[in-house]
Amino acid sequence: MRKRNPRSAFTLIELLVVIAIIAVLIGLLLPAVQKVREAAAKSTCTNNLKQIGLGMQSFHDATSHFPIGEYNDDNNQWGWMAFLLPYVEQQNVYTAITSPTTDANRMYVPPGFGGGNNTDLFVIASDFNIDRIHGGDARVGRCDTNTTAGAGAVGTVIKIFLCPSNTLPDRKNGQYGATHYCGNIGNMANWQSTPTFGCGGTFGKHNNGILCYSNNNDNTTVVKIPQITDGTSNTVMCGEVTNTASITPVTFDSSPHAPVWAGGQGGGCNGTTDMVGVFRVMDAANYPLNGGKDQAFGSRHPGGANFLFCDGSVRFIGTDVGSNPAVYNALGSRDGGETFSLP
Repeated sequence: MRKRNPRSAFTLIELLVVIAIIAVLIGLLLPAVQKVREAAAKSTCTNNLKQIGLGMQSFHDATSHFPIGEYNDDNNQWGWMAFLLPYVEQQNVYTAITSPTTDANRMYVPPGFGGGNNTDLFVIASDFNIDRIHGGDARVGRCDTNTTAGAGAVGTVIKIFLCPSNTLPDRKNGQYGATHYCGNIGNMANWQSTPTFGCGGTFGKHNNGILCYSNNNDNTTVVKIPQITDGTSNTVMCGEVTNTASITPVTFDSSPHAPVWAGGQGGGCNGTTDMVGVFRVMDAANYPLNGGKDQAFGSRHPGGANFLFCDGSVRFIGTDVGSNPAVYNALGSRDGGETFSLP
């Protein structure tokens, strides 16, 4: 009789051992993969801010000042990122929102992109339109950020305005292109004890930052490099923003605290419905996102957030700066005369 060779196969115990070994290996490798992924996302975020910084310098070269942070005029305003579009390779989007002739479809562009006395502005109280009469040519603009502007161009998702680590959607309400970066309006040193933003809020000369909440129908406040007497390497231009689970959870679609690159506030004076403006306050009491959602910078990067400085550099400010709030607050002031060094 022929001798039968036994079949070669794994026993149940051997199979379970192999599965256990694979699970252990995955457990060891997963944190390393996540660290690599976060490092790549943080690098992309840094590069985004550097590109924004280059766009800011180009804007300043062309106009001799930085953009308006956001208007203090009507309930809906355009923000600094809309003005920056031609300088970050988004000329088509800028053309779409500035070229329509009808007031409900057009982004308002002030003479010289702001600065100086706005004697050629007047408000039609009945519908909050702003007409500009300049050089005999009557052109109608509107400070209204809406989904019809530029045939819906405000819904464009602009990659360099988004941080890969952020968990917010790319569009708010499926209509407005989001941003994860907001401008520095200042550190509240010159403001009243309870600042507000919106109708009659803190604006103009009271903002000691770089991208000011500015237009009061008499003068549009913009900042020039010589006015940054604290030094461009010591003053923040803009930084990251996000939401956080440490405060009352809100959804992106329903929250007015989720910024969009077009800027503006919808509904009530303080942006209680559609959108919130593209600026934040350098206030250590709210970094990162410890308090007021309207005020705080912050990110999804572990341990802090990226910030663009006025000299074009990008630096990561850790949460440990909160132990020395004077340093963080000083970064928001362009002319406070503070002496400090980052940790």
